[in-house]
Amino acid sequence: MQAYNELYLALCQQLLHFSAAIVSSFHLAEEVVSDVFVTLWQKRHQLSHVENPVVYLYVITKNLSLNTLQQQRRHLHENLELLDTAALVIAPDAESSMISAEVSQKIESAVRSLPARCQLIFRLVKHDRLSYREVADLLNISPKTVDAQLATAVKKISQAVRFDLSSELAKSYLHLDS
Repeated sequence: MQAYNELYLALCQQLLHFSAAIVSSFHLAEEVVSDVFVTLWQKRHQLSHVENPVVYLYVITKNLSLNTLQQQRRHLHENLELLDTAALVIAPDAESSMISAEVSQKIESAVRSLPARCQLIFRLVKHDRLSYREVADLLNISPKTVDAQLATAVKKISQAVRFDLSSELAKSYLHLDS
């Protein structure tokens, strides 16, 4: 029971945001994640073969989210370009709070400007700390695709942030001289 509670506390919010990105509704996502943890509890005696419980929970969440969409007779978001990327945004963690609020906003803005699939991969690897292999398995793509998408994301984010920060420095420099 203790391990179940710790797993719930550690992953509930991440799974909620992941599901909400698929079903486009936090209300439905809450139901999905609730069902995920009920399923986990019901199958707890059969889980000794599961090598990575985090990926296992993401796969259950993805499958239950897609099933929920079918039950709701909504269009499927199998095409990752159609994901609700606003639902992927998670509150900043302790590491992010060390960065100034302005830089954090610029980074988040740059992340939001990424294509949906690229953004999803970036968030799963960087925010949720899944490995390339785990993300590849979860999204049914190759690890090389994950690597390429992540490289694209990092390049675009660094360019956007560098440009924004250099513009801000130039503005502040020009402002000081006047």
